[in-house]
Amino acid sequence: MQIPKTHKVVRMQRRPVGDIQDGDLVCREETCPSITDLQEGEILVHRLYLSLDPAMRGWMRDLRSYIPPVKVGEIMRGGTINEVVASKNPKFQVGDLVQGNINGGWSEFAILKGKGTQKLLDLPNIPPSAFLGALGGTGLTAYFGLLRVGLPKAGDTVLVSGAAGATGSVVCQIAKILGCKVYGIAGGSKKCNWLKEELGLDGVIDYKAANGDSGAFQKLLRKTLKGGVDVFFDNVGGMILNEVLRRINMGARVVICGAISGYNEEDPSRVPAPTNYLSLLTNRAKMEGFIVFDYVKEFPSATKQLAEWIGEGKLVFKEDIRNGLENAPESLKQLFTGGNTGKLIIKVGDRLAQ
Repeated sequence: MQIPKTHKVVRMQRRPVGDIQDGDLVCREETCPSITDLQEGEILVHRLYLSLDPAMRGWMRDLRSYIPPVKVGEIMRGGTINEVVASKNPKFQVGDLVQGNINGGWSEFAILKGKGTQKLLDLPNIPPSAFLGALGGTGLTAYFGLLRVGLPKAGDTVLVSGAAGATGSVVCQIAKILGCKVYGIAGGSKKCNWLKEELGLDGVIDYKAANGDSGAFQKLLRKTLKGGVDVFFDNVGGMILNEVLRRINMGARVVICGAISGYNEEDPSRVPAPTNYLSLLTNRAKMEGFIVFDYVKEFPSATKQLAEWIGEGKLVFKEDIRNGLENAPESLKQLFTGGNTGKLIIKVGDRLAQ
């Protein structure tokens, strides 16, 4: 197997101000790590797939968060599926497919420590890329956010924002499996039709039809829901969160998974605040955030359950796969403009070890 002398990497050249701009993330050719660079316990991997996620915008900010920010000049962070192309660790053989540390993920080759690196489960008829989506971080986020924070019961009305996205679409389907009435919020007829016709949602709201007007969006909520919400799984924040708070039922649970509407806003005061928060008081409701890593000890059992649902045809997933690491910076921007449907993934390369 021939390891190239150079490989592509993408480094964060500067911190974005507002929307990610050309030049914030820069792809370049650099010296490729080699077999001779390996220390005992390490493996050399070739990236196959790279996950693109809204959280990446937060990692690019110089702010305190659940993990340290990416430093200027560093290779951009991201989850990957990799093949082992050389090994000095007896637990891993050439050809194994693995996931590892997300630091430095935007590269074609990397050296990983054995600790923290896991082999992919060998599941029939499921592509490796699924371990970045429905069986990876987004699927696990949907699973734990809904089941541990949302606490849905059969017959509950569950509303999901960002419903056509990688996380939101899994939330919708799990809620349907549990016997809930499920409604989604998405942007554009294509996404809304997919949710209604393929995922079988009870109703879908096209937020773009409101054209950013809170009153018009509230009318869409009333028309579609015809009642209140027991569980709101929010990926968007801003005006959508504020207006849904007016529709919650007694004892409702509001799950704060993300707030993609404000990720590119440098001035937090410009992001619409949840001024309707007193609805939580009057309805004895709760609004709670979470981080999927809080449940890391339960990942194996959750992955097994998600895989069973996929195998039974109860859970389907859509992937939006783009080719080439050099296209990752431009593709990442589209996460914040609704330019993807389903899990956005970069195919970095084909397998070398067969």
